[in-house]
Amino acid sequence: MSTPAVAAPAHVPADEWQAFVAGMNALSDLSDADLTEAAGLCQRLSLDKGEALLRAGEQAQWVGFVVSGGLREHYVLADGGERTKGFSLPGWFAGSLSDLISGEVSKVWIEAAVPSVLLTLPWQQVRHWQETRPAWTRFAWRVAERLYMMKVEREYELLAMDAAARLDATLARWPMLEQVFSQRDIASYVGVTPVHLSRLRSSRASPGTSAAKAGSPKPGNPPSR
Repeated sequence: MSTPAVAAPAHVPADEWQAFVAGMNALSDLSDADLTEAAGLCQRLSLDKGEALLRAGEQAQWVGFVVSGGLREHYVLADGGERTKGFSLPGWFAGSLSDLISGEVSKVWIEAAVPSVLLTLPWQQVRHWQETRPAWTRFAWRVAERLYMMKVEREYELLAMDAAARLDATLARWPMLEQVFSQRDIASYVGVTPVHLSRLRSSRASPGTSAAKAGSPKPGNPPSR
């Protein structure tokens, strides 16, 4: 990885800034001038396990690039149960885009599953750049396209795949998932109980078992839950 032309902010280690620049430019190139301005507003956020980037009922204000660790986005139900919406791992972003756009209080929690480091930017400034800077406008489109495709894939998984195939798709999307998040968190995302997830994992590890055998349901055969 080459050294970024724009120097890291004084409070951000050079390797973390390098990861940030590489991750941003992997989606859409930003000019040195754009990155210099971002560097001036970038904040380094270190979260311990269980600490929240965002809590339900709070106003969403920040968008973060995950440098290390991992965060889980989830809903807390009236009975105290939780439903995992998604995960943010290094190289991707954390922050509730729907709450940032709406300006309403957040409906979700975003918590660190392990000690995590993010480089954050204030959403209002990012939104201003998106509306006034061509490079940031292109960047926003690339992010929106990626998020839309993730949404479509997630809908297909929930509506057309059985539990085993959903697990395979989840682990293909995030190969490091099991090293960062608990089986309970993963089970919640897949839509099964932790006990069922354990059985699915045992089945995946058994000789002769393949993703193809557990794949999408054939026409006329409803998916098992």
